[in-house]
Amino acid sequence: MGRAQDTGTLTPPVALDASVDAATRVAPEVAARIAELATELLQHADAIADVVNRRAIATEPALVDPDDPTTAEATLHSTQANVGAILALLAYGVPGRATMPSAGALELFERLADHEDGLTTVLRGYRIGIAELWQVWAAHVAEHVHDAAEQHAVLAASTANMLQAVDRISQELVDSWAETRRRRRQGLDVSPEELVRAALFDTAGSEDALARLGYPQEALHLAFALPPELSEPAVRQLVSRLRVVGDAAAVSARWDVAWVVWLAFQRPPVPSALDAVVAAVSLEEPVGLGELAPGIAGFRAGYREALDARRIAVLRGGGGVTHHRDVALLAVLCADTERARALAVSELGPLAATDDDTMERLRETLTAYLACGESHVGAAQRLFVHQKTVAYRIRQAEALLGRRVGDRRVELEAALLVHRALLPSRAS
Repeated sequence: MGRAQDTGTLTPPVALDASVDAATRVAPEVAARIAELATELLQHADAIADVVNRRAIATEPALVDPDDPTTAEATLHSTQANVGAILALLAYGVPGRATMPSAGALELFERLADHEDGLTTVLRGYRIGIAELWQVWAAHVAEHVHDAAEQHAVLAASTANMLQAVDRISQELVDSWAETRRRRRQGLDVSPEELVRAALFDTAGSEDALARLGYPQEALHLAFALPPELSEPAVRQLVSRLRVVGDAAAVSARWDVAWVVWLAFQRPPVPSALDAVVAAVSLEEPVGLGELAPGIAGFRAGYREALDARRIAVLRGGGGVTHHRDVALLAVLCADTERARALAVSELGPLAATDDDTMERLRETLTAYLACGESHVGAAQRLFVHQKTVAYRIRQAEALLGRRVGDRRVELEAALLVHRALLPSRAS
């Protein structure tokens, strides 16, 4: 790596509170140069991590417990994971704000959660580590980029992205600290998310996974899928509110696509109680709601249903709570969105056009006509038009389809349903 190992006293070209814009407004040629340089350093990630790790421990000795030799290994694993992650996000153009703590970093975080000042130690370790890594990165850039303007552009953009990553990771750790401390004091040796995953996917230890969380497996379960970008404190606050409103136990876990929250009812709640629980969610973003069902099978089914309901809500561009029962068929039809769109376009032909008001009226009329059992009168009442208008539009639609409406009724209804969800018209 040559001078890349020289960690002298270089000064970052952007402030430590670099804005998101500094990392996102990057010229393509600058992004390509960053990717090239970072890819070169990735080949030496472990060697760089060794240097960074030694200096971090020398500056912050609390990262290693002298009475527990395994903490030194955990600290090294964390440093290796973090160095690799930072260099990878530079190499592949990943926004720093999309970064999450690595498994290695979480291992060290779990250990430090046994100490009152553990959060301070881990955050200081991150600051020291990123400063050391930046020195290596800056020296590598200086060695390979000789044009002053290009060098400044590369360092400005890459530094902003690195700092975004550390800021995001630090915030995630801060948000998780109280819950991690509570769990460690209770003697749980794995995270709640791991226990929930064990229960969901029937992995080792699944038999008592929920019981270890104090969550009754044999209850009636109701699952919500929430936006993944919600912060952990916001989700904890929502879970606390749902516990009170529903008089139910609760557990939550986070995936890339969503937070999932389960409520456990010991007896079937009355409809008004369920309505109160749904109202308590009170989010403008799309939320999916599964069906109320008992036992571990209900726990697992609710997870799938809530995620499916939220997925359809996101595809539709809607907000608030979407019930799985209202979109169950659509969720199946849209499991593969590209194939679902292809089905809609193939079945509807010219009627699939999204920029034509006439086609939109014909689709609306077909939907009402089929929903009313192919009744001109029923469709006219639903659409507030004359039944002759309905009859005329149906003839127009059949001419465009090249067949009678009843010839492929099931396929036509499915295509109209998918079109409404995935191919919105200008008006919607």
